[in-house]
Amino acid sequence: MDQYKEGQFRMDFENTGRANRKRRIFLDTETTGMSQATDRIVEVCAIEVDDDFNEIDSFHAFINPQRKVPWFVTRIHGLNNEFLDDKPIFSDIGRDLLLFLEGSELWAHNMSFDAGMLNAEFARNRLPTLEKVDCRLNCTLQLARSTFPGQKNSLDALLDRFAIDRSERRLHGAMIDTRLLVKVYQNLVSYRTKTS
Repeated sequence: MDQYKEGQFRMDFENTGRANRKRRIFLDTETTGMSQATDRIVEVCAIEVDDDFNEIDSFHAFINPQRKVPWFVTRIHGLNNEFLDDKPIFSDIGRDLLLFLEGSELWAHNMSFDAGMLNAEFARNRLPTLEKVDCRLNCTLQLARSTFPGQKNSLDALLDRFAIDRSERRLHGAMIDTRLLVKVYQNLVSYRTKTS
């Protein structure tokens, strides 16, 4: 925790402004599976946007999970052990990721899953949780369900509903999915404004 605090203070001393401005960040993770206890993150992307939803900063990493990626999971995101073997492990990037996310308004599609996986990784590395560093966790899936009750609200369904181009998305991927999520969020907010 002391190391983390030193990093936080240094960030403020460098006058990045990050700790003092309202920051909206969208994020996504890819993993080896669904269990917080036994599975690991293999890719994470976090994109900060301005008030007009232009990308102004980002954090992206592929991560060696130090365990086998099941073949059926590789079919979803395309990431296998051969590709991930020379990538950093989570302890190499966790602190920098936490400093990037600190104090922000966070959005993910199924936030309970992404935050749960991230917090499990942070805990394994003796780092504070997202909540402890004052992140405000928000879920576009919940927002979509309240906007379109009783309808399919997966990311794919919302991309179709809002006619968002996803031609570059051949597999799930944290970076492409995060960028598409920003567009989905914009459309959800616009739709709710028009129909309220």
